[in-house]
Amino acid sequence: MARRTWADSTPVNTTTLSEFTQDEDLKPSSENFAGTTGTTITHNYGHQNYHVTITPTEDPAGYLGEVYIVKADNTAVVYNTGSATGTFDYLITPHA
Repeated sequence: MARRTWADSTPVNTTTLSEFTQDEDLKPSSENFAGTTGTTITHNYGHQNYHVTITPTEDPAGYLGEVYIVKADNTAVVYNTGSATGTFDYLITPHA
């Protein structure tokens, strides 16, 4: 079996990594943008060692604005500075 490493060649402790992994959070889901009010995504990690990938799935016609995420231990809030309220797919990926 090949030795697993991060991009910087640091060895991966697969036991620790699997403790961060929750199958329900590794499945893509969909939500709607809500502008500066934000859209809250709830998870059960209990820490902020995760990455959130956002992919808009509707044409915002130039009205999406900037997209940013505020992470907390059990939630991630997705904000957009524009007026678009279309859907997006998201994926939460844990990291050590």
